[in-house]
Amino acid sequence: MPFFSDTRPGGFQPKRGFRFLVSFSELGGTRYMVTDATKPTVAIKKTAHTILNHTFNFPGKVTWGSPSTINFIDAIDPNIGSKFYNALLNAGYVNPDSEAGLITGITKVQSASTLGEVKIQQLDGGGIILPAGVDPGELPGVIDDTMIVETWTLKNSWVTSVDWGKLNYGDDNLVKVAVKVEYDYATFERNNEVVKL
Repeated sequence: MPFFSDTRPGGFQPKRGFRFLVSFSELGGTRYMVTDATKPTVAIKKTAHTILNHTFNFPGKVTWGSPSTINFIDAIDPNIGSKFYNALLNAGYVNPDSEAGLITGITKVQSASTLGEVKIQQLDGGGIILPAGVDPGELPGVIDDTMIVETWTLKNSWVTSVDWGKLNYGDDNLVKVAVKVEYDYATFERNNEVVKL
């Protein structure tokens, strides 16, 4: 068991649910506004062959799961709500207040290019051992590749729904924006090394 066989000080290091980042390559300023996100899911359908009184199961088609849900805190700057409203417009939506608006529609190419690559990155705690004589204040305060444990990239992703939150005079909670992102498939990288499935 890893609890007892790991000889490193402190034992093994589990992944933690609060150490993550989500980024959209075409929507800047959203990375640090995310509150929670769901990783991709996959399902392998089965097909069966029956002969006499026996059934034999075989793997069928691979289907990547339901949309990934990503929740954001909205702010005045960056205004997450307006970013996703603009993403809707950039995908091809036009208000139906003219004839042109009635015949214009959303396409997958425009929708996917509006978001760009969507990445969900799992982070490590990050601790480093400083060389002798190095002041911690001299180190850059950015996330480097050594802190990224894994990266899921949602391919051909596009927004399926946006919930711009609710308002209530009776509470002082932060306004949240909930976004569901559909994708064709996802790729997985471990420590910047692509894992072939």
